Amino acid sequence: MQRRNFLKASSGIGAVAAGGVGFTYLMDPAAAASVSIGASNPATVSNDRGDVSEVTADPEFNVTWENLDDAVGKVFLLVEAKVDDGDWSPIFRATPWLTEPRNNGYVREEPGTTGQYTVKQPLSVAYSQDSRFSDGNGPDYSMSRLVVADEQGRPDYNSVSFPSGVDLTSFLNGTSIGSASDYPGAHEDDGHQNNYWDIDAGYYGAADDTAAFTNPNDGGNNKATTVKLRYTFELQRPNLSQLKYHPAIGGSYNSSTTSEQIAEAAEGIDWVEESDIDAGNSKLVMNGEDGNTNFTNPSGITYNALQANDGDHVGILENTATFAVTVKNEASDSGVTGSSNPGAS
Repeated sequence: MQRRNFLKASSGIGAVAAGGVGFTYLMDPAAAASVSIGASNPATVSNDRGDVSEVTADPEFNVTWENLDDAVGKVFLLVEAKVDDGDWSPIFRATPWLTEPRNNGYVREEPGTTGQYTVKQPLSVAYSQDSRFSDGNGPDYSMSRLVVADEQGRPDYNSVSFPSGVDLTSFLNGTSIGSASDYPGAHEDDGHQNNYWDIDAGYYGAADDTAAFTNPNDGGNNKATTVKLRYTFELQRPNLSQLKYHPAIGGSYNSSTTSEQIAEAAEGIDWVEESDIDAGNSKLVMNGEDGNTNFTNPSGITYNALQANDGDHVGILENTATFAVTVKNEASDSGVTGSSNPGAS
């Protein structure tokens, strides 16, 4: 008998809402936003030890915005997970740049004051197949489903050698984190399970190990363990570092001063104005405008602060999805058959 059944694509885990996730901004002075991401329960795992090796998720989603006062040039995405009564832990983050309108079989993006960012296939497929994220040269460039829990468990972040300007606190709250290449990758032994250098995204590992899923009831009742996934999105303004890669700019500015570069970008790119562009790190759109929350540092907001302001800021959206992993420990049995084949003479 196979010792364990992995919970992967065939299991049905997925943070996916039918028809995609919709973010709708009302054409009203008091803009509003809503989000709904679901998760169906995977099939029951049945084996002789009553355990599992891995629990994963593979979200797909559609983020849309309408009639904002600032252009959206980036969409920050955070995925966190919680197993049973454990703590929330970040498992994946990414900040796709929306440099120009594009639409293929994997990703659709439309920057500007009205636009969208859509992962049209599950995240692992989109980020592995889309040419903007991968060169398609083999497994080292392939993103897997997000690991929520496995036998390795949550990485020991206390032992990480952080780059300059980053410490454990800033790494876990997202305010200063460096690059994905600063941390062990998903394809390394004992690496951070969800960290992918080639797309500069992920950074983190699993939320927990699989001990909570084990069913000790040999031949008894099934055991269901609750898993929660929390998604946080932040709509960000474009900055100069990003816009220089737009085809209209060609990788480098003709101007030398910051103000001249901003003017050059705004003149060459039809979806931005000078007032939309940040010289340094990208800021949250519409910070402190039209009744939206005013953050002191809109280019370095903690994960907790983002989630606390969901509903109070048009550029922040948060949603929690819940599913159960059910495990059956098959009844033990033993027996003997054969023949003594006696004889006498």
